[in-house]
Amino acid sequence: MKSFQKFLLVLCAGIVLTPVVSHAAIEILINQPEDVRFPIAVVNLAKGQGYSESGGMLKDIAEVIRHDLDLSGYFFIISPSIFKDHSPAIDPSAIPWSAWEAIGARALVKGIAKTEGGRTVVELRLFDTAGHALQMGKQYTFDRNDWRIIAHRFADEVLLATTGIRGPFATKIAFTMATKKANRVRGEKQIYIMDADGHNPHRVTTDHNSYSLGAAWAPDGRHITYSSYVNGFPDIYMLDLKTGQRSRLTANQSTNFTPAFSPDGSLIAYSSGQGHDMEIYVMTNIGSDEHVLAPAFGIDIAPSFSPDGHEIVFASERGGQLNLYRKSIHGDGAATRITFSGSHNDSPDWSADGTHIVFTRFAGGKYDVMTIYPDGGGLRQITTVGSNEHPRWAPDSRFITYSSTMGNRTQVYMMRFDGAHKTPLTKGKDASLPDWGPWPEDYWDAQ
Repeated sequence: MKSFQKFLLVLCAGIVLTPVVSHAAIEILINQPEDVRFPIAVVNLAKGQGYSESGGMLKDIAEVIRHDLDLSGYFFIISPSIFKDHSPAIDPSAIPWSAWEAIGARALVKGIAKTEGGRTVVELRLFDTAGHALQMGKQYTFDRNDWRIIAHRFADEVLLATTGIRGPFATKIAFTMATKKANRVRGEKQIYIMDADGHNPHRVTTDHNSYSLGAAWAPDGRHITYSSYVNGFPDIYMLDLKTGQRSRLTANQSTNFTPAFSPDGSLIAYSSGQGHDMEIYVMTNIGSDEHVLAPAFGIDIAPSFSPDGHEIVFASERGGQLNLYRKSIHGDGAATRITFSGSHNDSPDWSADGTHIVFTRFAGGKYDVMTIYPDGGGLRQITTVGSNEHPRWAPDSRFITYSSTMGNRTQVYMMRFDGAHKTPLTKGKDASLPDWGPWPEDYWDAQ
């Protein structure tokens, strides 16, 4: 990894980040029990030199950090109402540690905001209260409207510093949401994107009077692919989220759905009924060189690439009922079956670290989310309440987003890899078919 003492210029967001180096002290196990949480206090930011704005952003940044850390399921967020220290000090020698120990805080986040050259500069620090020491600090220079990005990024850094794995809160989630116009009996379904914490949902497809559904992120975080009925048959489309340009990738007058990108973004695997049965096809990301993968009797659907891009896991009826299979994309060897229970195993997604595949299984009249090792071992059910479908890994391979009827209607949820801390991210209209986007590409420039 590159030195933590380098500077990061985030061109797309106009953010400059300066890391502060320290020695790690707080350590949290990524598989700690759900009822064991690490107590942390996050203080509203203090005003520094030249900062004359009202306190809204200072409070908002702290609140987003609190929400992200609570959403992770690893932290117990101490209420600011019981804080005993309200000083702006961020130097370890000036912090009254006994005031934080008295309220049970084992970790502390403090920060200060100032203005330099017309831009906002925020310094945020994570402290180990038991050791009276700085564990990690970051300084961000950014435009005022980017404050939420800063809060999410620092929450990710807190998770990295305490668990050894970067958090996913600076990422986005795409999902499908039902809409209905007042003058139409039949509604629409469109693709929306929201922050990983459920905030800022906004529509990105404009295929009016149609269904657009099942978005899958490209590794660059700029493009998504999805299915749309806008031209009658469901075809695969690509959308550039920056320019809004849409490209049609299939036009075979058949059913085409469940697209998925390869890890390098060069290929798209998808299901198509252009032959006798639904089969898995692979094409380039511009719709060329289309070919079928592992044809067999019965439907083949829902492909997902392995992290190295050499294999695909998919659902198939070739053995009778719908089960999961693995297959090389290079055409050599037969498909290997990896599930042997349940009447309907579907919608697999391979984790970025390669260790697990998440999928849904139908049993007892409803769907539940399962995880399994790629070799078929370690089968585990991680949902029990409601009907739970379309699970997708976060880029850290630690969290999962999925749709569930746990509440009054279908909504998008997130949970930990072991099923802990299930939390709804959407509310209101039915929302489903989520896909968790990648980390911003510039993240790794800071390492």
